[in-house]
Amino acid sequence: MQNKMFEQFFDSFFSKNNIVNIATFTQFKVDVKTDGFLLHINQNKTSDVFIKKNVFLKYFEHLIQNRNISFNNKDEKSIEALVFYMLKLLPFVEAKNNNTIEIRSYRTSDLPGHFNDSMNFLTDQIVHNRELILKSPFFRLIYNLLDHMGRLLPQIKRNILLEIMYLTIKSSTTDTPITESVATRRLGDTLSWLQGFKLIDNNLNVVSRFADLNSSKSVNFWWVNQGQSAKLQIEGGFLWSPKTDKKGTPLAHHNDVMLAQPGDIVFAYSDVAIRSICIVERASEDKPKPSSFSSHSNWEEQGNYLKVLFNTLDQVINKAEIPEQWRKDEDGPFDRKGNVKQGYFYKVSNSFSTKLLNKFKDRLPQEIVNHLQVTDDINDENIRIEIMTFSSDQQGIDHIHSYISNKGFYYERKEIINLYLSLKTKPFVILSGISGTGKTKIVQLFAESLGATTDNGQFALIPVRPDWSDGSDLIGYRDIKGEFQAGPLTKVLMEANLPENRDKPYFLLLDEMNLARVEYYFSDLLSVMESRNRQNGEMVSAPIVEEEEVGKLLLRDNFYIIGTVNMDETTHPFSPKVLDRANTIEYNDVVLDHFGFLTKDSIAEPVAIDNQQMAGRFLNLKDAFFDYEDLVRKVTGLLVEVNTILEPIKAHFGYRVRDEVCFYMIYNDEGQLMKFDDAFDYQLVQKILPRLTGNDLKTEDTLKKLFLFCTSHEWDEMNAASIVKEARFSKSAKKLSNMIPKIMHDGFTSFWGS
Repeated sequence: MQNKMFEQFFDSFFSKNNIVNIATFTQFKVDVKTDGFLLHINQNKTSDVFIKKNVFLKYFEHLIQNRNISFNNKDEKSIEALVFYMLKLLPFVEAKNNNTIEIRSYRTSDLPGHFNDSMNFLTDQIVHNRELILKSPFFRLIYNLLDHMGRLLPQIKRNILLEIMYLTIKSSTTDTPITESVATRRLGDTLSWLQGFKLIDNNLNVVSRFADLNSSKSVNFWWVNQGQSAKLQIEGGFLWSPKTDKKGTPLAHHNDVMLAQPGDIVFAYSDVAIRSICIVERASEDKPKPSSFSSHSNWEEQGNYLKVLFNTLDQVINKAEIPEQWRKDEDGPFDRKGNVKQGYFYKVSNSFSTKLLNKFKDRLPQEIVNHLQVTDDINDENIRIEIMTFSSDQQGIDHIHSYISNKGFYYERKEIINLYLSLKTKPFVILSGISGTGKTKIVQLFAESLGATTDNGQFALIPVRPDWSDGSDLIGYRDIKGEFQAGPLTKVLMEANLPENRDKPYFLLLDEMNLARVEYYFSDLLSVMESRNRQNGEMVSAPIVEEEEVGKLLLRDNFYIIGTVNMDETTHPFSPKVLDRANTIEYNDVVLDHFGFLTKDSIAEPVAIDNQQMAGRFLNLKDAFFDYEDLVRKVTGLLVEVNTILEPIKAHFGYRVRDEVCFYMIYNDEGQLMKFDDAFDYQLVQKILPRLTGNDLKTEDTLKKLFLFCTSHEWDEMNAASIVKEARFSKSAKKLSNMIPKIMHDGFTSFWGS
């Protein structure tokens, strides 16, 4: 049994099915924590019970090994009884009587055969009654399992489904468990049928029209401007936009199609009126230009395809009927005069959408009324707006990169990936570089893209002063009256620590962090960072502040600290204590004449995310080792080579650096964000090289050996540039190629300024 995959399934399952009735007057609510499940009996926190995941998994393993399990203890508050009720909920488990459960059983004869295009006539006939297919117990099982795995990556969903197929299916002829090849083939057939009948999309997400519309799923609203292609798109039930314009420049109003999610609403506008209201049926896909668009020869061939259900209005909503002030106040599809922009696909705010639906509720198609549960007193509360979870790290980074670019700042996508991974690895990052490269701005816009702004208190910029000599200016102090005066960091922590805010990310930016000595004013935080541990499944630290006026404030996993630094004669260098605890990211490259990322119609909308998407999961290497052993051993092998090179000059590193490099590499591997060598290169240049400084032959020799490690070539000053281009770890090799000549010719070198 692959515990890690099932653990992810249980997290997803109990996040959705978190109210469990035990008896007529008894129920418990499950809160999913990092290392267990917190159960509130009858919603009463004084009766909380914490079940560790390893305990739950042991019961689950026992159930799998024996295919049934009996429980004798009927005390509803005992661990055994609560585990029984939790297991009883699982779709592939059947309760035989009051105290016995067993794994459901299927035969290969219960499974569907191959689905191909010749079946399309069937789907056309049953398209409006798709639930018929779910009368098959096995189809219903797979459909329900996918419905409980909404947040997981498609490959993880497939792996979990395969494991469950091994558990539940036997051969109809031999009565033996199915083989891996049979399971893989039959799973592919089953998913093809569910996709063919439009019950799930290509990312294995349940299409929202058949999910529980009374759930707390968020609904976002969009606006599409349809021109000559309107008729073709309505007939085909889709929206499509090219990825770039004819000059090869990506446009936000084309690529924002990728952000629409199943269940979202799209107002379809053409000929000066809203003529249809669409429900998004599937997440967007990369698809070639539809053949029906052959007349659009100036469009790129590859584009964004969004499957939608068009609901035509019997009476259209003319632009002139929408109050002018509403249009002027709404940024997305309208310009400052309230006219509709020429772009294609825009986000519209919930407030605008609510007012629009209110005003024209008598014209809404019944399908839209049912979908949104519109009533005579529709208001903001009736439209469910929640924190968003991106379907993958890739999608989240695409959004952040697009948002920052549309604000007029150019950063390569890899730089955004690196910042994202660095913050996920450890919520303390230092950005260095020459003045004017946008270090402060990238942090501000990164946070803003995820819904964290100064207006909502989730982003705070604190300029560091040269006279800071202790933590009082940052954390707070007691005044002459003996009253505690909270510092700027404490004020942000007070908000981040509130229970209702713990699923929101909070960003603190220390601007020009090294104008004062970091070790003086930041020492308390550096120590507290290393005190983090898990309590009831939550990652917390020792108190930073514990005062009557503000309470007990901890560093939780929703709090991110980023410092910007300039390294010159007015600033202070960093000690190894600081560098050990941070990823140090350099921004020195400037491309002043790059304007391709700017477009006249660029629109950027922030998206509030669930902090769990940003937060790291690991504190110690033991947390990750057994699930990622091969990757950890590969990374550690390279780090051992580096440490051997560094040891003669006493610059070698310890367990903390090893662990954090491994975490970074694991998160990168999980999200499939960068190639292994590229990701490890970032870690070399951010966690290892900043430690290097010196003025002797030993240091020079060490730098040259590191160059050999990065490039597989001996140092050759005349050919260094060409060697660097072909290097395995090119970023690190480039930095070393700047440091080595300085120690050779000037007698001293340092990472900073090289």
